Amino acid sequence: MIQAFLDNPNLLLTEFNEMAKIAQSKSFITIGVELQKDEINTLELYRGDLAELKKQFVERNQEPEANLVYCIDAILRVMQYELEMLVNIKEDKMAEAWGNLANAQTILPTAIRNLPFEEKSLYNYVVKLTNYERLLFPKLYFSSVGGIIKKSECSICHQDPNLCDHLKGKLYMGELCLTLISEMELEEVSFVDNPANKHCRIMTIEHDEKTIDILTLREVEKNPTEK
Repeated sequence: MIQAFLDNPNLLLTEFNEMAKIAQSKSFITIGVELQKDEINTLELYRGDLAELKKQFVERNQEPEANLVYCIDAILRVMQYELEMLVNIKEDKMAEAWGNLANAQTILPTAIRNLPFEEKSLYNYVVKLTNYERLLFPKLYFSSVGGIIKKSECSICHQDPNLCDHLKGKLYMGELCLTLISEMELEEVSFVDNPANKHCRIMTIEHDEKTIDILTLREVEKNPTEK
């Protein structure tokens, strides 16, 4: 497979479209959980092949091709997270379900921004993930931290982000440019409706001297050390 894509990268898009079509055909709550788990495994194995393909493109110094593989892998990873979310719900693992949806919502916009062409169907996919949040989960609240960054570096060149030419959120030879923060002075913690990180959610509330899980409304047993 890898050699064929190295010789003709356009074949990769054809296969990606077929993989995505199959994965999306199984992304319904009614689909058998065993079929969804099989598709998750298929995507995981295929993404392993993509990692090797991207490595080969990097070794050949083919940056556009390496970046394309990154985007294709990211979109398939989103579909994998979507399927995992549906399986989690069926298996009564609601915290894991929310985590997988949050992962998908974080990754997809980055892939869309870095694709070398416009794919309008992906904007519909963003809406689909938003609808999952609105229809499958209760209203959640989140925390957000603010502070002064004391020390950080660019994930590409490991220099001060203010001194290098790399742009945060852009791909360079198949790698996403990030700002890695290693030291920050915390100034405040806020409660927000629309956070940058949806993993930072309020998990429980206190009601009638009981601790209640917000996702399930089940009572949560307190830690023996808590009063």
